[in-house]
Order: sequence, then C-alpha cells, then structure tokens
Amino acid sequence: MSLKSAAKAVVPQSLLVARRKFLLRRTERRFRDASNAEIFSTVYERAHWGADAGQGFDSGDGSRDPAVVGPYVEALRTFLTSLAVKPDVVDLGCGDFNVGRQVRPYAAGYIACDVVPALIERNRTLTDAADVDFRVLDIARDPLPAGDVVTIRQVLQHLSNADITQVVGKIAQYRYAIITDHQPAGGFTPNVDIPSGPHIRVGIGSALDLAAPPFSMPFAEVRELCLVPSSEGGVIRTTLYRLS
Repeated sequence: MSLKSAAKAVVPQSLLVARRKFLLRRTERRFRDASNAEIFSTVYERAHWGADAGQGFDSGDGSRDPAVVGPYVEALRTFLTSLAVKPDVVDLGCGDFNVGRQVRPYAAGYIACDVVPALIERNRTLTDAADVDFRVLDIARDPLPAGDVVTIRQVLQHLSNADITQVVGKIAQYRYAIITDHQPAGGFTPNVDIPSGPHIRVGIGSALDLAAPPFSMPFAEVRELCLVPSSEGGVIRTTLYRLS
C-alpha cells in the first residue's frame, strides 16, 4: 500500500470529500478564464498526474500501470479484431500515448488527438509519424476527425459537464465509441459537475453515466468491455457504445 493510500485509509471519509470539494473550488477559481489547452498544459507542466523524468510528460497510473493498461489493450484487441474490416480509430485525449501505441496495431488508420501542443509534438518525436496522425485538438470545441471507432480513455472524467455535452453531441458520427471512466466501486451519484482540470468526480462519490441527464447520449447498444480495480481506489470501467 502506498503512503497516499495508507493516509486515505485512516482519514475519515467526510474529511476526504471536504478536501476534494475544496480542491475543485480552487481549480475553478484558478482556471476560470483559461482555455482547455492552457489548463491541461499547466497540469502536465506541474506534474499533477505524475512525473516521467525521462520524457517530461506523464499521464498517470491509468496510462502506466500494467494492471490497468494490460486488460484494456487486450479488450480493445479482441473487439477491434472482431470487426469484419480493420477500422480507422480516433483516439481523443491520447495523453502520453503509452496506451495508444499498444492499440495502434489493431487499427487501419490511427488519429491521436490531445489539447496540449507540447505533448503532441513530443509524441510525434517518439512515434513513427507515418503510422500515427497526431493532431492538436480541443475535443469540446473543435470538429472531430472522421473514423469508425472513437476511444476516449479517462478523459471525460476531467471535463466539466458543459464540455462533455459538447463532445457527446459530436461522437454520433462514429460507429462505435469506447469510453473509459474512473468510478467508485459501489453506487454513485451520476454526473456531478466539476470544473475542467486535473481532478475527477470519483473523490466526491460521482462518475459518468452518459445515458443519464444532462448528457442523455443516444446509442443502439451498450456493453462493458473491461473493468479493473484502481490503485487509487474505485474501478476503471471501459464501456462500448454502438452508435449506429
């Protein structure tokens, strides 16, 4: 057990929730007039999710922990290779690309997008540019690239409800959406609003339910692809939505 996890185990839950709500309010004040590019550039610059001394960008345990990444990659391999035609994949919020590079072999074309310009440039220098189309993109405000399958892995959990609503309104263009969210292990209050930034809903007993208001995302079919425990508590759930 990490020192952080041990501390959580002895601190009353009410105090933990109060602290998380305070951090959310502070984030809202700090980034009130900032763009998503500015917000998440600062998140990486200050190593909110971790510090990769080798490359300077780290998307956190969700991108690095083999116990989390391995089952996810295997679930996507199984699904993508089950399709009659190898699909074009659009990776929204590709982060440090540690996960995307492992999914890439199972796609025909692969477009990897992130809102942080320096992160995309770093990814280009470490990846075969002919094999992956890296793009700087604010998924809430910019048009989304064409493709068959969209993956959004532990990204929406960092966005406000207003930003998520914008994303949900645009992903109907894809055949499938594969969305991963960090959630409490038991029941939760869906879709509590938070400011876009480094924190997530799980700390205040919430998580995403895209079928529920205010999103009410339409889909033809939904099923769970992958569920793994998180070292930070709770579970990381990957859900497949057939959109058309």
